[in-house]
Amino acid sequence: MRAMDALTQNLIDSLTQILSKESTEVSLATLQICAPVLIEHLQVVKHSAVDRRDVESQLRKALDNWLKEHPQPDMARQSLQELLEQELLGKPTSMGEESA
Repeated sequence: MRAMDALTQNLIDSLTQILSKESTEVSLATLQICAPVLIEHLQVVKHSAVDRRDVESQLRKALDNWLKEHPQPDMARQSLQELLEQELLGKPTSMGEESA
């Protein structure tokens, strides 16, 4: 699952709507008129963007630190790590592979 703020979603919707017009001339004219606002919105999105790799690294580090302070049985530790992968980072787990 992806989290997307309203500004980013609106920007994507606006660009999609503009670029899907049947007439190229109409699309170009619309882009010329809307360009300043679209550029401003793109700059805001770029400024507020978060690098997923940084978040992933921070979450893994936080979980590792918590597990050091609160030792857990191997199965619980593995479940926590799989939960991080699956629910928070949106990655499939290899749970099926391990039990095979």
